[in-house]
Amino acid sequence: MLKIQRLIALLFAAVLLPMAATAQSSHDISPSDAKEIHDYTLSMDKLHKMAAATTALMDYSKHHPEMKDAGDSKNLDQMVANIQKYPEAVAAIRQNGMSPREYAVCMMTLMETAMAVGFKKAGTYKEYPPQILETVSKANLDFAEQHWDEIQNLMPKDSGDQ
Repeated sequence: MLKIQRLIALLFAAVLLPMAATAQSSHDISPSDAKEIHDYTLSMDKLHKMAAATTALMDYSKHHPEMKDAGDSKNLDQMVANIQKYPEAVAAIRQNGMSPREYAVCMMTLMETAMAVGFKKAGTYKEYPPQILETVSKANLDFAEQHWDEIQNLMPKDSGDQ
C-alpha cells in the first residue's frame, strides 16, 4: 500500500498538487466529475501511458517549477485548463498517447480507485461502501485488485534515481 501511496504523492506533488488536495475524498468531487471518473475504464495500457506522461511531466516540472503553482484546480475542467497553460506539458501528454483531458480523468480515476483498494487491503472495510461505489466503478476496483502489484510497479522512481 505504501508504494501506491507514493505513486499518488509523486504524481500530484510533481505535476498537479492543487487538484490532489481538492480531490482527497469523493465528497469533494462535483457530481459531473464523479460521473466521469466512475464511467472511465482503467486498463494497463492506459496506466502505462499515464505513467510515461507523468514521468515526462516530472522532468518538465524540474525546469519549470512555476508549473506546480498553476492554481487551485477545483474540478477536472480546471485541471485540464491548468495543464493547457503549458504547451510543453500538453505535448508530453500527447506524445504518450493521451489528451490532457484523458490524462486528468485517468489520474483521478486511478487515485480514487487506489485509495479505495488500499483501504480495503488495509482492512478498513471488507466490502466497498456504497459512497465509494458511486465514484469508483466496481469494474475499476476489481481491475485494481487484480493488477495491484503491476500498478505499483508503474510508479516513477524517486527523482534521485535518475
